[in-house]
This record gives sequence, C-alpha cells and structure tokens, in this order.
Amino acid sequence: MTARILFTASLLLLGAAAHAQDHPPSPGPSPQARNELPFNDCLRTDRINEWAVVDARTVAVRNGPNHFVVKTSVDCPRMDLGGGIRFKSSNSDKALGEMRICGGIDEKILRRDDPPCQIQSVQTVDKATFESMKKSAKRRGSGAQLPSPGG
Repeated sequence: MTARILFTASLLLLGAAAHAQDHPPSPGPSPQARNELPFNDCLRTDRINEWAVVDARTVAVRNGPNHFVVKTSVDCPRMDLGGGIRFKSSNSDKALGEMRICGGIDEKILRRDDPPCQIQSVQTVDKATFESMKKSAKRRGSGAQLPSPGG
C-alpha cells in the first residue's frame, strides 16, 4: 500500500517538474532596485549642519559642502519631533564605519514615541536644489539652533 502511494507521489512530482520546465513563470514587475551611494559619498549623520522637512516622505540635509535628499518608503509624520532628525544606519554600514546612511536596506529615520520609518533612498543633490527645497520646507533646523517653522 505504501509502495503505491510513494509511486503515485513520485509520478505527480515528475509531472509537476516537467510542467514547470515547459511553462516558466511570466515576468512580472520587478521589485524596485536600490541605488545605494558609494560608502565614501554617503550622508554622514554625525556631521549634519542643516535639515529641512519638505513633506511627509522627504527631508533635505546639508552635511558640510554636501547636500542630500532622503526619502522614506511611507509617510513619516513627526520625523523631526524633539528638535532634530535622527537616523539609524544599517548593520552593514556599521561594520564599515558608523554614522552613515547610503540608501541601503534597514536604514531608518527614528521618531520619538512612534515606529521608525524605513528609508527608501538617499541621493546627492546640488546646492541650488537643496536651497530650493529648503525654501519650500514645512520645518527646518540645524544642530546649532532650535527648529524653525518653514518660510
């Protein structure tokens, strides 16, 4: 009896394997690829001079002469609660050197009393783009002063 069951099961598996070879899965939409910055070009979170919350998913950050745009994968209200923006590096970035975000997996914006927000991307921008984003920001601030309302 068990020999018949095993024989039938093996025939079913062979038939399923042959069907899978004849009909490969159709290509669907591929997941969005991450475009990580090279490690030396990453945003140094310990050297932020200025930041501006543009909208619920976007923050512009100045880090010395470098300018960045950080986008989250979901709306992240209150990302600047507590007088600043706090970032969490991924474990792989921490292994190379702490205090950097490059746009990789498991990088987050930490929020007080709320769950963290997953970072979707980190991009470098020129000074003019940063200044334009800063002017239209809802809130902005720096490490040297309390956050100010936008405008």
